[in-house]
Amino acid sequence: MSERIEEEVRKQTYIENVINMIMDGNSSDIEQLGEDGEEDEEEWTPQTMHDDGSSDSSDEEDYQDESVAQTSTEVEIPTTTQDTIRKESVKANAQRKEYRWRKIKYQAPSIDFIASVEEGTEDRCDWTPYMYFKQFVTDEMLEETAEQTNLYSVQKEGKSVNTTAKEIEQVLGMYIHMGLVQMSSVRAYWEMETRLPAVCHVMSRDRFLKLLTVIHFQDNLSVSDDAKKDKLWKLRPWLQKLGEQFLCIPPEESHAVDEIMVPFKGKSHLRVYMPAKPHKWGFKMWGRAGQSGFLYDFDICQGAENPDREKSEVGVTGEAVLKMTSTLPAGKNHKVFADNYFTSVPLVQHLKERGIHYVGTIRMNRMKHCTMMDEKELKKNGRGSMNFRVNQENNIVVRWYDNKAVNLISSFVGTEPVGNVKRWDRKSKTHIMVPRPAIVETYNKFMGGVDLLDMLSALYKFSFRSRRWYMYIWWNTVTVAVINAWNLYRRDQKKLNPKKKPVPLRRCGRPLSSPEETPTPPRKRPSCSVPLDVRRDGIDHFPTWETRQRCKHCTGNHFSHVYCEKCEVLYRDVPQTEPL
Repeated sequence: MSERIEEEVRKQTYIENVINMIMDGNSSDIEQLGEDGEEDEEEWTPQTMHDDGSSDSSDEEDYQDESVAQTSTEVEIPTTTQDTIRKESVKANAQRKEYRWRKIKYQAPSIDFIASVEEGTEDRCDWTPYMYFKQFVTDEMLEETAEQTNLYSVQKEGKSVNTTAKEIEQVLGMYIHMGLVQMSSVRAYWEMETRLPAVCHVMSRDRFLKLLTVIHFQDNLSVSDDAKKDKLWKLRPWLQKLGEQFLCIPPEESHAVDEIMVPFKGKSHLRVYMPAKPHKWGFKMWGRAGQSGFLYDFDICQGAENPDREKSEVGVTGEAVLKMTSTLPAGKNHKVFADNYFTSVPLVQHLKERGIHYVGTIRMNRMKHCTMMDEKELKKNGRGSMNFRVNQENNIVVRWYDNKAVNLISSFVGTEPVGNVKRWDRKSKTHIMVPRPAIVETYNKFMGGVDLLDMLSALYKFSFRSRRWYMYIWWNTVTVAVINAWNLYRRDQKKLNPKKKPVPLRRCGRPLSSPEETPTPPRKRPSCSVPLDVRRDGIDHFPTWETRQRCKHCTGNHFSHVYCEKCEVLYRDVPQTEPL
């Protein structure tokens, strides 16, 4: 019996030593300790307990007779500590790979980009803007939306709105024109003083507002409980098919991964607050965009999906980059750029193993055992001073001082060649040339893809108000589809006819409903006929002077400023024999 107690004490001592080494962060000692005690680990596995409380050990009953309280304590300790070891070992695995940083010359690898063969460019030489848009918002997507809208209207109101894919397409066209000519409210596009023919002649106001309240994308009654675990299940069919259409376009060489905010201040479990963003409240999306602003892949952030899942060595934000780049072809030497919110050393190595190179700013607390020159020392050396380190995986970290120190990590570009950038010097009151390493120039050149997309999205975007929060995300995807269609058109124009100036994104014309459809002739404005006895009653006919308009009683093309307040009629010449 004493041998059993000594064995339990020895197990407890061993476990405490392992935990202490884990807390110290010395992963090499943990690995060595695991190798030395590999044979004893099987003997120290806690005994399997059955449902009735019995154990597989033959002398377990004798031990319980000696001291029940002591046994319960000593049996529970190994079980608890074993769970602790399992959790701590997950954290230790992330620290198992140690990087040694040294100040040696950086050897840039061969990064020649292998472009994908782009098919369909010649076929798109005669495409219209409408056809480019339908490349992403297909007829199948519109048909399914119309079908689900009719089904939802029956479930909600007991009767169908009887909409069609063409009518849903007209709604999208009206929304795009509302973004070009923005007014204070939706109803203003049908009012007499502010009516917009590109909107009001396509559909009546009541029909348009009715469709806005019942547009739907998923049958609420046929969705399983597992599917409802996705917080965006009501919009998932549309998002999935739209993302597939985006991925059909061959990717560019350089891509930026960043956050995208969809403005929203209503009530939703997906709404986040980000004080550093221009729109502080809204839905957060991960996006991967090319240098041109073309959005290739996106995903709406839904928070922690599985909090009990083992932590990854790249972190939660690093997993977002891996997810966005998982749709990139491996081995093509694509370049990915991201800021310090996503960057970590294991992330750079993971992408490098897939043949994808990375450049991004990085926080120094994510780089263990990397000692760099202090910011105060760089400041003494003046603007443009830099310091770098290279690890055994041929990844380089550069600290460059401009107005303040900035840290960047790269797997394909270093400090050479060092260029110059113009900066304003407050002391001398003149512009000076500051040395700038190549990694900073590359990062600044290719990092702005998502920011460019945000800028283009905000230019001509009309904001609808809706109680259904997912409709804000849907309208944003429609805007992104328009921008992607325009970017694809510009790419084709650059290849097929580089001398021709491309059509700008803002293009006023027929509504986006059909290229063959002719606009409806405008309705005649009703005229105000004043009875003769009212004109000649001689009471309260006061002239006022309004904006210059055509005269009511002139047969020619004459204009007048004189306006009668009572008759509400313009006169070119005020009669002398009768009142106005």
